[in-house]
Amino acid sequence: MERLIDVLLLGRYGFHELSLRRRVILSQLPLNLTMVLTVVLFGVSNPAELVDPVFVQGQAVVLVLLGLCVAVPWDRLPYPSFLAIPLLDFIPVALLRDSSSAVLAGAGLLAVFPVMWLAGSGYRPKLTVPAAGIGALLVVWVPLLASGSATPQALAAPLIYPFVMLAIGVATSVMTASSQAQQARTEELLERSETRYRLLETIVDTVDVGVVVIGADGHDMLMNARQRHLHRAALPSGVEDAPEAELLVYREGSEVPAPLEERPAARAVAGEEFAHTVYRLGNGGAARAVSVSARQFRDAAGRRAGTVLAFADITDVLAAVRAKDSFLAAMSHEFRTPLTSIIGYTELLDAEPALTPAGRGDLHVIARNAGHLKKMVDDILAAATTGAAGALAWTRVDLAEILREAAATALPEADHAGIRLAVQAGARLPALADLTGLRRVLDNLVSNAIKYSPDGTEVTLAAAREGEWAVVTVEDQGMGMSPDDVKRAFTRFHRSDDAKRSGTPGTGLGLALAYEVAVQHGGRLDCASELGKGSTFTLRIPALGEAAEGLNAGPFQPDHGRK
Repeated sequence: MERLIDVLLLGRYGFHELSLRRRVILSQLPLNLTMVLTVVLFGVSNPAELVDPVFVQGQAVVLVLLGLCVAVPWDRLPYPSFLAIPLLDFIPVALLRDSSSAVLAGAGLLAVFPVMWLAGSGYRPKLTVPAAGIGALLVVWVPLLASGSATPQALAAPLIYPFVMLAIGVATSVMTASSQAQQARTEELLERSETRYRLLETIVDTVDVGVVVIGADGHDMLMNARQRHLHRAALPSGVEDAPEAELLVYREGSEVPAPLEERPAARAVAGEEFAHTVYRLGNGGAARAVSVSARQFRDAAGRRAGTVLAFADITDVLAAVRAKDSFLAAMSHEFRTPLTSIIGYTELLDAEPALTPAGRGDLHVIARNAGHLKKMVDDILAAATTGAAGALAWTRVDLAEILREAAATALPEADHAGIRLAVQAGARLPALADLTGLRRVLDNLVSNAIKYSPDGTEVTLAAAREGEWAVVTVEDQGMGMSPDDVKRAFTRFHRSDDAKRSGTPGTGLGLALAYEVAVQHGGRLDCASELGKGSTFTLRIPALGEAAEGLNAGPFQPDHGRK
């Protein structure tokens, strides 16, 4: 009963949410209430009508039908069985119309209730709508037939009434069909939406990345299991939950908790987008290092609806990187000590006048291979200890002179390999740079050009100014690289298949380190290559203007945004 009243008052529940029995009762109630109203009207205007046998029979029938609506378990019967009630409703309507036509001229209009019930049931409208029209017709014809006054004129006179009822039935049926189609579509869309939501929840809980969705109002809309685990790492010891301001969230390398406005959630709520920002959650052995990215999302109207934050746990990755760097640094230092001794003693032996030509040749082989090994160890050590640009020793240099020095250093290697070196670096090319880093870059580029060039070819070294850039190019006529290898040329430890097959020694670190040095200088290192035709490497770093050349050297930080 409570639900019936709620539906009547347009409360929380909808008509379709009721059980079949309750829907039947609710559909019958309008006729019963109207019949009660007729009793009140007759009681006021014509009390004698209340004792009319036909009127009493009509009231009794409608009460019996309401009792059937309540008593019969319609849910257990075949679905269309309840339509017997609106069909039987035409009986009390006919009785009321026959008994009160002189007092209540519109009594026959009560047939609209069973007509709308039948047509609005949605069950086989091609049968129920005509049945409703026939029922309305019988309401006016049966009394005439029963009284013996069914003349053609008497039967034709009230035909407008059943036709109006039939039109109401058709309109009700059309609206019901449309409503059912819309409801079916809505239910289908809701089912799809629910399925997609559950799929999204499953995916979000499956991925090994913490995901939290923050609405535009700053409240969490979604948090997956992985993020809940990471959130617990940021809680102070012994605390089950804490507000954002009390969480242990640190910026990378800091031991002081990050200010609230610098934390990922606060930055996201403020509308900021960022990527791969490293934070530490918690302290001690349970602390986790996370890489956080944030992206805004918008609703269907294009308004900002919130932010999606992704927390990738990189604790193990950072530990592995530190372990790798520590291992490489330790091993490189261990290698350098014996190599320094080997190279030193070969130099001493080379100065010995009693050494035979054959022995001196063998000694040069030892020195050359020791030099190659030392260069590889230096590359590995540099890879393990590469720091920020601020750690470089900035000074004014002449890039053209450094290129000439690199060519002079590589000349013996080039002569031994039968390679011609052509240097085009006449004018001065001033720049602010780390001298050691630049020498390593140019030595690596020139050495690579010689190593991967065939006998009898030429390597061209050029230095020139291009606008605001100091530019150095190293061009060879060697084996070249495929487009895929060009894309990965500056990736650490990458070596092309052709380079591996050639047997030329290398670590795959030289170009990667050269690229990092170029970036630290606020410049870049580019590669253009074609298989079988050679490669050209171009180094660009900011050049010094003539006005700046006369200034005293001082601390300098490159502009990393300059490309």
